[in-house]
Amino acid sequence: MVPDEPDEEAVSGARAVERLTYFSDAVVAIAITLLAIDLPVPSGSTASELWTSFRHDDGHYVAFLISFAVIAAAWRDHYYLFRQAKGTDARLLQLDCGWLLTIVLNPFATRLLVASDQTVATHALRFGFYALLQVLESAMLYVMLRYMTARQLAGLPDLAVKNQARKSYTLMLAFGLSIPVFFATAYAWVLWFAAPVLISRRDRRRRDEQDGGQPRTARG
Repeated sequence: MVPDEPDEEAVSGARAVERLTYFSDAVVAIAITLLAIDLPVPSGSTASELWTSFRHDDGHYVAFLISFAVIAAAWRDHYYLFRQAKGTDARLLQLDCGWLLTIVLNPFATRLLVASDQTVATHALRFGFYALLQVLESAMLYVMLRYMTARQLAGLPDLAVKNQARKSYTLMLAFGLSIPVFFATAYAWVLWFAAPVLISRRDRRRRDEQDGGQPRTARG
């Protein structure tokens, strides 16, 4: 008995998705690497001088950690989305390239965060640009999510679609609200950290509800 031949269209779709994800992963890896390349190297002939140099550039290291977390979170969402992908088309390729554009601009936007001699207005513009970039990144991922589900290019459960959509809404809201707030206070970046906290609490509450609302200690 001759075994069934693999579906050519399905194989072609799987290979196209594989190439797209490999390319996207490579671009994300390069963007994260560029973040580290831009880090200043502490200098000094003694431990005290080395520590003083490190503290002088502590803003660069904080900005690096923030952007690393931002890019890593964006890649994770992209990974979960395309893990369920069954095929691609020209429109999806364009959307993915748009998403990658926001990723590769992150090292540049990170350098803007640590620019010196900033007035209130220039500080707001620099941080506002960074926040706008994250809004666009979340928006592009949301558009891809809706497009892939509408065209049946991914077999995502309804709950996964709703969770990712809510996460995109939360991130766009948090980063988006910070943009005008930066013109009033330099501490609008606090909203950036509020977003993952809200998402984490929401996800934890949803998991508790799915498990019957029992405390974690009682579930074993």
